[in-house]
Amino acid sequence: MPTPALRTPVLLAGAGVAGSLTALELAHHGVPSIVVERAGGPPRFPDPVLISGRGMELLRRLGLSRDLRADGVDPSCPFDILWGRETARPPVLAWRLPSVIELLDSYAVTDDGTAPVEPYLMISGPDLIIRLRRALHAHPLIDLRTRWTLTDVREDPAGVAATVIDGVAGARHVIEAAFLAGCDGADSTVRRCAGLAMDQLGPPAPHFTVYFRSPSLAGRWPNPSAMITARATVLAGHDGDMCVAHLPVADDEQSGVGDPVALLRRRLGLPEDPPEIVAVAQRTGTQSMARQYRRGRVFLAGRAAHQMATPADDMDTCIGDAVDLGWRLAAAVHGWAGEQLLAGYQAERRQQAVLDRELAGRAKQTRRRFQRLVESGAHREVMAEALRQEAPQLDPDRTGPAETAGTPGFRPPAFRLAGGDHFFDRLGPQFTLADRTAEQDGWQLVTAARARGVPVRHLPMAGVPVPDAWSGRLVLIRPDQRVAWCADELPADCDTVLDEVTGAPRRLYENT
Repeated sequence: MPTPALRTPVLLAGAGVAGSLTALELAHHGVPSIVVERAGGPPRFPDPVLISGRGMELLRRLGLSRDLRADGVDPSCPFDILWGRETARPPVLAWRLPSVIELLDSYAVTDDGTAPVEPYLMISGPDLIIRLRRALHAHPLIDLRTRWTLTDVREDPAGVAATVIDGVAGARHVIEAAFLAGCDGADSTVRRCAGLAMDQLGPPAPHFTVYFRSPSLAGRWPNPSAMITARATVLAGHDGDMCVAHLPVADDEQSGVGDPVALLRRRLGLPEDPPEIVAVAQRTGTQSMARQYRRGRVFLAGRAAHQMATPADDMDTCIGDAVDLGWRLAAAVHGWAGEQLLAGYQAERRQQAVLDRELAGRAKQTRRRFQRLVESGAHREVMAEALRQEAPQLDPDRTGPAETAGTPGFRPPAFRLAGGDHFFDRLGPQFTLADRTAEQDGWQLVTAARARGVPVRHLPMAGVPVPDAWSGRLVLIRPDQRVAWCADELPADCDTVLDEVTGAPRRLYENT
């Protein structure tokens, strides 16, 4: 007898960062989901992850930031980026990322609105996933099924039907959903089933990533550090004596790592005490991006849609994907999203992925120039001066330049209200209209929105001091804390504005 189909508004494939956060974003808007995850536990590769201040602002909305910080690196520790010929010698130059505590002090005296509400967080990748999956299990609107593997997808105008296999019971199930989000990583089954192609963005940069324990190496530098040499990048001090080495390899070295201990000693100049190898991963280092993030009712997010050299490089982009896709799908499920609102997901997120790829490319160019200087035998001071000409290329805030703050499509300025609360904490789960008019004129727009089923929080702010970058007495802010519309006066027709921000088709009027 066939197993009855399971039904859910949204099905998510993958419970990594993108999948977990998309489910939590949907739940934030009252939308249930089923999440299927082929693995039974967290990732086995303990990659250190840096989440920017902007990323933490988005996680704060979901009530996640406090628990995540409990598992993160000591907030009093800065993070050093060290450049040197080899790990055994003193660095040529050091770039320092201030500690979380230091940044909080600097944010307290920043009044232009660019400082994030939350400083960055450095955390182990598995610890991040464990925390996120605990949140999935705890939420009554989320049904997480681990060891369930999606194998096939069928779509029609009314929805999607996915075939999944329960890896424990060996049973085959069909899950019917209005929408499917493929958050199932670089080898995405959803992407393959939907026929969405990937474009390679550059030549492969093959490398081995070796995870190992070495008390002597982890304790070599006083702070958590990334040591960049001509032949390796080593991260240490972020998780006890755990170290992570990214080792570029030539074509004739790709057949296998052979003896990882010997490889580490050759590349890093480790002391005689042997490192304890935890895991070894061989990666192509190929950057790629999906040509389309959507086909019909099937969407891609996270590493299913874009891949940088290492999984950690995509972290902020994955967080942004999840929040953006989650609120748009929730709007569609609730019935007030127009087609253009769903189409806007690909337009915005693919553009952001392209920008992130460009930033990663600049960092890679700096490393190549440094490698050429090392190989040419350049003097220490020559190398240091060359590095001083480069920007550090590590932005812990990622809130964007001050000149874009408050303009449509960008984050509004952040500031504290008179009682000490953050303005961002007063924003509603859906849209929020910040109203600085003396007579609360914005209420007319809020009433028009609610009449259409669009949830909008009215936030009166007459007389409230705001940063200079604030634009307009009426500012409509999206669920992902981006400005949707702003003006000094009410529009002549509120529905025209609402059509624009909800993606509804333009209405045609005729005299009768």
